[in-house]
Amino acid sequence: MIQRMDTPLFPLHVVLFPGSAMPLHVFETRYRALMERVLSDDRRFGVLAIRRGREVGGYADTFRIGTMAVVEQVQRAPDGSMAIIVTGHERFAVDVRLPDDPYPVGEVTILDEQPGEHPSKELPGARAAVNRYLSVVARVHGDDVVAPALPDDVVSASFALASALTLDLPERQRLLEAPDAANRLKLVAELAKREALLLEAVGPSVGRPTDAVSPN
Repeated sequence: MIQRMDTPLFPLHVVLFPGSAMPLHVFETRYRALMERVLSDDRRFGVLAIRRGREVGGYADTFRIGTMAVVEQVQRAPDGSMAIIVTGHERFAVDVRLPDDPYPVGEVTILDEQPGEHPSKELPGARAAVNRYLSVVARVHGDDVVAPALPDDVVSASFALASALTLDLPERQRLLEAPDAANRLKLVAELAKREALLLEAVGPSVGRPTDAVSPN
């Protein structure tokens, strides 16, 4: 495991999975300062889902496990705000949340990714459950939904399948925090089957976040 001291942290009402891309609108003064530091350094910062609190204007209580994000694209506006696109990389755990001065910072440890027990046996069932879920989504919403292309690495594949599910934030966080790929794939299959049945029975839920766009 690798420790990163004094790591900039960005609390959001979303869960970023390793391997996923996310657009982000940065306009608050403290997070513009955070992003200037990130862009002048290694373009990396930690994304943490908010447990309680708001993204804008105050302190937010976050989950301990998050994902390191790397800035891929930046578009600056005349008012100083930024439209950026990030990709998720390694998961991390916050060891110490330091005072926000002016933006959130923490001492974090990068987590080692483990395959778990017999992940290759869990992968087909999780893939089938997600594909069925996506077909139900397409039928209910009348949209074309494309199944995610799965990497050869089973850990990366577990995150790709997890990111394909539209779930409430706590359940997405459960998927992120799964101890290994095998357990994550089991949970993916369970949640995908449940969501497919719910969609077929009652239709889409209202107000459920998709994590597609996150304003700061």
